[in-house]
Amino acid sequence: MTTIRIVAAAATAAFLLGAGAALASPAGDAAISAFSSAWNGVHTYTCTITAHEVQGSKVQDRVYHAVFKRPNNVRMDIVSGAGKGGAAIWNGGDTVYGHQGGFLSFIRLHLNIHDAKAISLRGTTIAQASFGALLQRFKDLKTSSLDAKMASGQTTVTADVLDPASNQGVTSEVLILGADHLPVGYDQYVGTKNVNHVRYSDYKGNVAIPDSTWKL
Repeated sequence: MTTIRIVAAAATAAFLLGAGAALASPAGDAAISAFSSAWNGVHTYTCTITAHEVQGSKVQDRVYHAVFKRPNNVRMDIVSGAGKGGAAIWNGGDTVYGHQGGFLSFIRLHLNIHDAKAISLRGTTIAQASFGALLQRFKDLKTSSLDAKMASGQTTVTADVLDPASNQGVTSEVLILGADHLPVGYDQYVGTKNVNHVRYSDYKGNVAIPDSTWKL
């Protein structure tokens, strides 16, 4: 009888939460909560982002220098790889201001944030580049399970995507948090294939950001 009641209670909870809600383990909930608390204490930061993206037969490798200032100020400079020399600034909204690398660098453009010139190979926008955006993604992601494991001072959060068809075919997403509970890595998988491999390094939090940062 007790087993029946437990199963019934679980089924009722799943119904109340809705089909898109994550069935998070206590460890998964704790990891996201720790990330959220750590992020609340960050007002500015700079870091290096190393990204390897795969879309079909196409591959894009880039290294970015990223600058963030609350509430929605982001600057991304491509320092290596495809588009080297390009830069973009976003201050919220649907428009990004920037320039391409190479001989076109003198041309400043105001573009829709989803314009092909303003996104990465897999369609990531500058608005999705910050730690805060990554936190919100994991909060909103429709998953069938969300779990976390700790090893060597890092916490690996694994989310199994409930509906890959609505998520660019991605079946699982992995977030790696450092000892300070902020991201050091992020991966997206289609089956066993890693299609978005991102690593964060050289993080400096709550640093002074010169006003000149927001000018090109």
